[in-house]
Amino acid sequence: MYRLPAAVAVVPLLLFGCQRPAPEAAEGESEMAAEAAMPAEGTPEWSIQNAMSAGPSVITASAAVMAWGDSVGAPMTQLRAGTNGWTCMPDLPLTPVNDPMCLDSVFARLVDAWSRQAPFETDKAGVGYMLQGGADASNDDPSIMAPAPGEEWNTEPPHTMLVPADPPTLAGLPTTPGNGAWVMWSGSPYAHLMVPVE
Repeated sequence: MYRLPAAVAVVPLLLFGCQRPAPEAAEGESEMAAEAAMPAEGTPEWSIQNAMSAGPSVITASAAVMAWGDSVGAPMTQLRAGTNGWTCMPDLPLTPVNDPMCLDSVFARLVDAWSRQAPFETDKAGVGYMLQGGADASNDDPSIMAPAPGEEWNTEPPHTMLVPADPPTLAGLPTTPGNGAWVMWSGSPYAHLMVPVE
């Protein structure tokens, strides 16, 4: 944050300090104004804003934003070009929660491979952010895209995701959510560490 020199900072106080303060907005007016300023849900502008809420602003500000296809595994549409090698996606319509994500190039390859149930390998670590939280149909089986009738989605707190350069290093780590970090889709090509940030 930039700070004005003290001598400069006091000038506005001397010039305007005697003016009457502006009347406060009526209760609820500021909330209504904020809602009016929000893009309409489902528009490209809303999708970009939603996608950017997935990760730290230092990353999301320069990340590419891609919209999901009409179905899992369908081609995505670019909503905004990026310059830092990261890709953010808005809420996945398939799930019942708001779950945008922001991924580096390695983790983006993992998500693309998972969505198509295609092979995935890496010799380089990857990172992803889901700072709004998420939901999955199965913590154990990456081929399950929706819960069976009568079963519920597994909801996840805000978290980061890590795929190691050497996947066998995940062996022996917890595979059950609820007590700190855990491995999702353990034993599959898409196994990765989930690290809650709450």
